Amino acid sequence: MNAHELSRQEYTNRIIRVLDYINENLDKPIDLSVLAHVAFFSPYHFHRIFTFMVGETPNNYVSRIRLEKAARLLQNDSKPSISDIAFKCGFESISSFSRAFKRYFDMSAKEFRKESKGIFGRGGIRYSKNGKAVSKIGKHMQLINNEFCSVELKQLIIMDTKIEIKQMPVMNLICYRRIGAFNQIGLAYGKLFQWAAPRGLLNTRTKVLTVYHDDPSITEINKMRNDACLVVEGDVQVEGEIRKSHIGEGKYAVGYFEITLSEFEKAWNTMYSWLSESGYQPREASPYEIYHNDYKQHPEEKFIMEICIPVKPL
Repeated sequence: MNAHELSRQEYTNRIIRVLDYINENLDKPIDLSVLAHVAFFSPYHFHRIFTFMVGETPNNYVSRIRLEKAARLLQNDSKPSISDIAFKCGFESISSFSRAFKRYFDMSAKEFRKESKGIFGRGGIRYSKNGKAVSKIGKHMQLINNEFCSVELKQLIIMDTKIEIKQMPVMNLICYRRIGAFNQIGLAYGKLFQWAAPRGLLNTRTKVLTVYHDDPSITEINKMRNDACLVVEGDVQVEGEIRKSHIGEGKYAVGYFEITLSEFEKAWNTMYSWLSESGYQPREASPYEIYHNDYKQHPEEKFIMEICIPVKPL
């Protein structure tokens, strides 16, 4: 590996440490000098490097992640008050939160909570349970005025599969993060497998996961954070762009699927359709997919997999 590649990996690793720090400390004040310290850069150079590599200034990134977390909480749980959610997401006052939310989503937090929830997705547009086009990233779909007929809606969401509530275990992971459309996660797996194979971390028993940190009904597709992961035992030393992570134990809605690459959207729609009538709601944790085969070895190139959505009772 040449010096240029080593330098790029080191810079990427430092910025990913900052992104993890931000995500873990959203409820606290986040100072630029602290972020620079986490990255081992001076504040002046850190601001320039972060902006170049992430595509947003540090302040804009922190504000967006806080607002999108607040939107997920407003969408998924009707019990916490708006002010409780604002403070949980690191806003110092309800007035500053209200102004920022209205500016970013083009509606108040109260209006956002009252909107029909976008359960199903197709072509980047979210639809409510009855097939009506609703908001995307909080902004009204002014140009979409049609609704699915019942046949179209059934074709969009119905898959014959087993879904159940399960207690899932803790899993220690090594992962490679990709920011962008989730159908490009294969590029991240290429990087991860290239690093893991010579270290003896790939075998027939290795569990492979994709972890999703953002909701496509709230976050723009090109800013989605997705982790390509391997489950590991013990303490694996990582380097460069490969990082450690973990999944906590807890209750999950788990669906079992055997699907082609073009059916992932339909599988996720099926999960959220089932969830809307299950007596459960999403909880504050990241959903993930577990793959049980190499789809290229399947006679029909199908993924044998589970979709796992963290849940709690309504």
